[in-house]
Amino acid sequence: MKIAKDTTVQRPLARSRTPLGLFGVSFALVMIDGYDLFMVSFVAPLIAKDLHLNFASIGTVFAAGLAGSMVGGLVLGHVADRVGRRPTLVISLAAAGIATLLCSQAHLFGAFAALRFLTGLALGGLLASIVPLVAEHFPAPQRSAAVTVMFIGYPLGAVVGGAITALLIAQGWRHLFLGAGVVTLILVPIALLLRETLYASDAPFDDPHRPRGTASFIALFTEGRFWTTIIASFAIFCLLLVTYLLNSWTPLIAARSGFSPTTAAWCGVLLNLGGVAGALASTLLVARFGVFKVVTVMVSGGSLAVASLGYLYGSAGALYCGLGVIGLLVIGGQQNAPAISVQLYPQRMRSTGVGWQFAAGRFGSILGPIIGGRLLSANVPVQLLFELIAIPTLLSAGAYTVVGLRRQE
Repeated sequence: MKIAKDTTVQRPLARSRTPLGLFGVSFALVMIDGYDLFMVSFVAPLIAKDLHLNFASIGTVFAAGLAGSMVGGLVLGHVADRVGRRPTLVISLAAAGIATLLCSQAHLFGAFAALRFLTGLALGGLLASIVPLVAEHFPAPQRSAAVTVMFIGYPLGAVVGGAITALLIAQGWRHLFLGAGVVTLILVPIALLLRETLYASDAPFDDPHRPRGTASFIALFTEGRFWTTIIASFAIFCLLLVTYLLNSWTPLIAARSGFSPTTAAWCGVLLNLGGVAGALASTLLVARFGVFKVVTVMVSGGSLAVASLGYLYGSAGALYCGLGVIGLLVIGGQQNAPAISVQLYPQRMRSTGVGWQFAAGRFGSILGPIIGGRLLSANVPVQLLFELIAIPTLLSAGAYTVVGLRRQE
């Protein structure tokens, strides 16, 4: 079935006179989100000691933030299509900053987990708003590259955040949450300067004739979009399942294999640095070959690299190279997923569609670490473990191939 063309008459606002300024702000926002997501991982031992948490409770805290982000992408993405990208972005950013500040004052497990859920909820809305906002400020030929380069801030936020945490961890975990909350709130007045792109209208906001988004969740599965939405959701689900499993457990697997704690820590850093390099390289290829072909080739190659990783634990050098290649291909390919989501839906429902895709990915990011933990608990050999992880990687590549072919139709 061919995807029906969107015939709604839309008049987007004039593009920003300073798209690079918008890009800089959005890059900083994505870095904040990347750091926030991994911040609990960086300071988990200190939080567990201070709040008297066991491993299961820490796992619940991890899941709470990811679950909040999943719900936020679904709900607030829909809101952004109804009331506008910018107001949803600003409110989400302020809520995330306040919730992060309150995390620094939490003394009970329940309160801390609830605040992490609220933080994730707000950040899910932020991503569902900022992706269409950036995409719609750039002309179509530059749109995929702009969104992908913006999302380099995500792994970069984890890398920079890890370095900052290492420098300031002696001050205690509460100061880190306090600082992250303050930085997030500082960006709120800057975000107010961004220009709305959903529609141009001089009519009052409460005017029933004022043009606004007409998206609904049902629209994601109608007008010929049913299988495109389903298959794309499956693709990003598998891809984030793999990337979060690798980020969560690769350092621990290295430590269990006899490597030093320093070597184990570098495994996570090189994985994400490879992702930054891969995302940058992909922007050059996307301009020539298109985002679907590039992601398919990268993730397909990445599946072979993942399957081979278990055989590289004999030396630190080989392990570092393998992780760098996986980061380059798998995480680098993953950074293009938001750009793909932008292309799947018309402007009137773009935040709803992006939010849905992010929610599917977040569901994978929740299951990935859980599946990895179960496999490790079952004492699955390292070689077999990574061969199993390569399966959803390859399925993701196949799913993006199908989506790309449907887009051509």
